[in-house]
Amino acid sequence: MAKRSDRTAEIIKATVQLLKEEGSEGLTLRKVAGRCGIALSNLQYYYPGKTALLQATADHFFRTCEEQILAERAEALNDDPASSHAFLKRLLTLLLICELDEFYSTVFRELWALAIRDAALAAAMHTYYRRYAAWMTDMIAELFPRADAIVSLLIPYAEGYALVGDSMPLDRQEVVSLWYRLITALPDKP
Repeated sequence: MAKRSDRTAEIIKATVQLLKEEGSEGLTLRKVAGRCGIALSNLQYYYPGKTALLQATADHFFRTCEEQILAERAEALNDDPASSHAFLKRLLTLLLICELDEFYSTVFRELWALAIRDAALAAAMHTYYRRYAAWMTDMIAELFPRADAIVSLLIPYAEGYALVGDSMPLDRQEVVSLWYRLITALPDKP
């Protein structure tokens, strides 16, 4: 019998694949269970309903992003503990030239589409963004005095840019450079 964490990872992976292939309209617990080769009741043991499954999928993605950001931070500051600017460049690159772009764009477009009609999922998404913004503000505040301003501008921009960035006149690396210049030019006080 698979460990709980292995089973939940398999379920989340199947959920993401179905979201990518069929969109939110095609996602059902029955299809996810079928992809995993388990009974619907077995899936419902882990996730009693579609909203719980989608919340877990979002949580998984957010944890993955946080882990990547922390790894980039550790690497940048390990190379030069005083190099907040090296971390900023890595953070911007991760958020704006994200390796998870396809996953990110697909999953979150579908989650927000579902959240329009699912108040519990919408509340979970808003709760996540508040937590994510607070976490990122705390992490950046150790390095930049205007962390609240940086986060307030950067998170919504990165969210939208993941969807439309390839359609913009500047390439992604140019946008990273632009954001770096904007952030480093912020005054220390409002």
